[in-house]
Order: sequence, then C-alpha cells, then structure tokens
Amino acid sequence: MSSLLEKANSKENREAFLNHLEKASGRKRHQLKDNPFKPLNQLPDELLADKDPDELFDIAVKNSESVNAEVVVKKSSDLADYLHQYAQDKKVKNLILPSVSADEWSKFKLDQWAGNTGVENVATWSSDYGRMTNEKNANDADLAVGFGDYLVASTGTVTVTNSAAQGRGFVYLPTRLLLIVPKSGLVRSTRQAVEKYDERFAGGLSTSAINFISGPSNSGDIEMELVVGVHGPVECTYLVVEDL
Repeated sequence: MSSLLEKANSKENREAFLNHLEKASGRKRHQLKDNPFKPLNQLPDELLADKDPDELFDIAVKNSESVNAEVVVKKSSDLADYLHQYAQDKKVKNLILPSVSADEWSKFKLDQWAGNTGVENVATWSSDYGRMTNEKNANDADLAVGFGDYLVASTGTVTVTNSAAQGRGFVYLPTRLLLIVPKSGLVRSTRQAVEKYDERFAGGLSTSAINFISGPSNSGDIEMELVVGVHGPVECTYLVVEDL
C-alpha cells in the first residue's frame, strides 16, 4: 500500500498531470518561481502569538467546544480506565482501532487496553483487509479510537494523517470518533500545524492526505437548521494526554 501511495504522489505523476491540464486548458502553467507569494499581512504568524501555553490551551478548549467537540484531559496512566468507562457509558458494542504497532500503544500506556478493551466486537483498520472490508468495519463501528497529531487552538481542530493503519474512512464512518492527541501537539494556528508537517515531510513522513477535523459532522444547509452527523460521526471527543 505504501509503495502505491508513493508512486501516486511522485513528482513524475504530478508533472504529467499538470502538463495535461496545461494542454487541455490552453493556458501556460503558473510557475511559483516567476510569481512568488507575497503575503498581505503577517496575521498567520501573529495569531495568538502573545498567549502562553496555558492561555493557548484554554482557547483551544473553548473553540473545540464551540464546534461541539468534547475535550477531555488525562494523564497517560489514566487513559485505559477512561476508555473502559467511556465505552461502558456509551454502550459501545462495535469498536474499531488502528493497526498501529505495539510500541505506539505502549507510548500511551494503552498496550494492555488495546488487547482487552471490554467491547464485544473489536475490528482493526488494516491494509491487509482491503478498502471494502475496512470501510464496512468502520461504518459498523459505534466508536473509533485513533490518534491525532496536533490540536489547533484557533479553530478547535485536531489534525490526522492518513496511513495504512488509520485510513480516511476510519475517522469519517463510525458513529463516534475519539482522537488521542498529546498536549505537546498544541499549536496556535493551522499555519503552524502545516509548518510542522512540512518539517516531518522533510524527515520522511509519507501520507496521502491530512485531515483537519473540527468536531462532529455539522450541516446547516437544510432550511438553515443545524444537523449533526449527516456526513460523519455524531460525537467527537479530543482526548488530550497532558504528560506527553
């Protein structure tokens, strides 16, 4: 799967696609070197730059709640107990987990929990199963417990990279989504999150997409009434790990 993604996202494929568009449109390609980006202001760099970490986190919580996401803060040693209780309170019968390594679960002290969640049916998103099976398991799930990268304070957003262990359908198809994100992943803005991803791409990160998730699915285009869950999970929880 990873080799296919790398081939699809290769420079050769991108150039061929852009050259095709150039020919089909009859317009020359826009070259960035000839038209360098000139920002109108420094707002992306200045946004919330005057806030200390505690103030920034308070803003993140407030903005997350404004998009109907629940923020829960726990130490890594308390995560397993919290997840057991959460599944019990929500009467979760079908759970889906990412097929991450044992080391990834251990980092959050969830290795034992991952092997004994207390949920009746537990599926795993894995490239071994293929798209149809993965999406069916995700669609049938009452809850997906996965991993996020960054918590964006200015928008109440958690970012998630697609991977063979946790594909796009993993975060959009289950009834409920719970994303575990380290508090050290708190960033001021979308701009800052993207800059961090740029650094990781330079270090070897490979992904087909980065998802910016701002709470549960909301649609307000039906007679101007807010409807939750039309295009994705009806509940979204950000489980912030304060000691990582």
